[in-house]
Amino acid sequence: MLYDLTKAAHLIALFVWLGGMAAVALALRYPALIHVKPLRAYDRAVSTPAMILVFLFGISLGVQGGWFTSAWLGMKIVLVLGLSGLHGALVGKLRRAVQDNGRDVRPTGGLFLFVGLALLSLIVLLVTIKP
Repeated sequence: MLYDLTKAAHLIALFVWLGGMAAVALALRYPALIHVKPLRAYDRAVSTPAMILVFLFGISLGVQGGWFTSAWLGMKIVLVLGLSGLHGALVGKLRRAVQDNGRDVRPTGGLFLFVGLALLSLIVLLVTIKP
């Protein structure tokens, strides 16, 4: 029962984190100050804490399942670290967009969306088939 609750909390935190990342990536496609300032506050208050919860619940799941010796979990951790790096890059672009008042930010959100979706797809594949 505890494992199932931990997994549910892990997934809920994951959805919140990735939803925030997708919102930032979409806003950065055509940055406007009216969108980027509230998103920066949302990221600080919601998305980043959700990312931390994903890590904490994920570690708990790994301990409960005894999977830290599994190769698939090692690959998943590398991909999750890539997703975290992507989040950091998005936050950096968001910070620059706020500092520049939404000007002089090249629209790159589409690339972030593609990379994030690719990483998420690989993570889901690894967790599902556990090779």
